[in-house]
Amino acid sequence: MLSLVAALTACEPAIIDHSPHSNLLDAETASLETGLGQWAAWYSVAVSREPTAARDGEAGMRVEVSELYGWGIQLDNWPGFAASPGAHRASFWARGTPERSLVAQMRVSWRDAGGRELQSELLSSPVLSAEWVRTARELTAPAGTERVGVEVTGTEGAPGDVIELDVLVVQALSAP
Repeated sequence: MLSLVAALTACEPAIIDHSPHSNLLDAETASLETGLGQWAAWYSVAVSREPTAARDGEAGMRVEVSELYGWGIQLDNWPGFAASPGAHRASFWARGTPERSLVAQMRVSWRDAGGRELQSELLSSPVLSAEWVRTARELTAPAGTERVGVEVTGTEGAPGDVIELDVLVVQALSAP
């Protein structure tokens, strides 16, 4: 028995794949229930997990713009989450500072095993308001896809503008 325990602890960390119809992003990154998951500020923002930013569950992500001329957040888990070629659906919920022309764009990047981008696709929300809006789109990951990366950006914004995001999903629609 001791040799089995030694053999198991000497192995590399296990990678647990997702079921074919689940979110490819891990639960914490998608739901933000107890932390930010893999999300990180990229440029011109401060990012936090906020209970007041929840669309579903206990909390969501608050993105506060700190500079003019655009903003962005990205995943901090290069080269991304495990993925496979085929049909997918990406979606997210967002709301923003009322009476501003804020739009959130989710960029989904399909990558090979080495992290080389094979293709990227963009989902753009309507102009955001104080009401939650869901943005969704069907996507196709190309042949050779083994990883997926996600970033959310905007081209408008001024210091103090706020975008709130919740329930970010990249879901495989067919078995790999």
